[in-house]
Amino acid sequence: MRNIAFVIFTKNEEKRIGYVVRNLTKYGAVLIFDDASDDRTQEIVEGLGAKFITRPHEIIEAEDERMYQFVRQYVKDGSWIFWGCADYMLPVELLEKMREISLQDKYKYARVPMFTYLWGETKYPAHKGYNPRFFKKDSIDFSGNYLHGFGRFTGTADEILTLPMEEKYAIHHYSLYDMRKYIARHLYCAESEAWYKFEKKKKFSVFLMLGAMCRYFFLFYKRFFRSGVKGFNVAILHAFYRFMVYMRLYELENGLTLESMEKDYSASKERMLKDIV
Repeated sequence: MRNIAFVIFTKNEEKRIGYVVRNLTKYGAVLIFDDASDDRTQEIVEGLGAKFITRPHEIIEAEDERMYQFVRQYVKDGSWIFWGCADYMLPVELLEKMREISLQDKYKYARVPMFTYLWGETKYPAHKGYNPRFFKKDSIDFSGNYLHGFGRFTGTADEILTLPMEEKYAIHHYSLYDMRKYIARHLYCAESEAWYKFEKKKKFSVFLMLGAMCRYFFLFYKRFFRSGVKGFNVAILHAFYRFMVYMRLYELENGLTLESMEKDYSASKERMLKDIV
């Protein structure tokens, strides 16, 4: 029985999507939700027998309640959903375990390990952690979700299965970044996360900022240090991301915008000109 829906989000992924479809198609329905790609993504997806679906352009984030409602209409009732991206690959041991999980009735939600590889390094994962991306349809509530969050499980604790933190049971996340792409993408992420904190009335704190920066540096350096200078630089970039979040929160709290700054500068310039006139 093929009762797993592999939900994959894409935008211009012609170089990677073929690997993903070939990886998953034996184990369930592969549903590609695409954000207006203008490369060969659709051609490749359909050529490999997966379903290509154009997602609503007004919904930016994948983990949004509106996106989930859009996705669920393509997923059969009673199915399990794997919620993924074009830079994920799953070992056969994990796929077999997911098939086993999808055929039982005790669990509705699985905590799956994720090994993240950065800057082309595949010998050492830069980060290891659990990721809640495999769940039974209608067991996740995405309302009020925020960037980097993954909704709320609506079941009970005994309906959650945690897989062993082992390579064979882990999602392999081949995160494709150089410095320019990292800064561009994470500038958007920092803006989104800062707005979430601001709307939740969370306050800027130098101590919280420094603590978050140190935590992120440690999270990525504790394993990736084995990659030498590359590992150190990657850890610094992730610490800088936390700085961007809190710096943007500070700007929001204090009403600091380019317009407000220009207004203050104009007043200073006018005072300077009075001495000349």
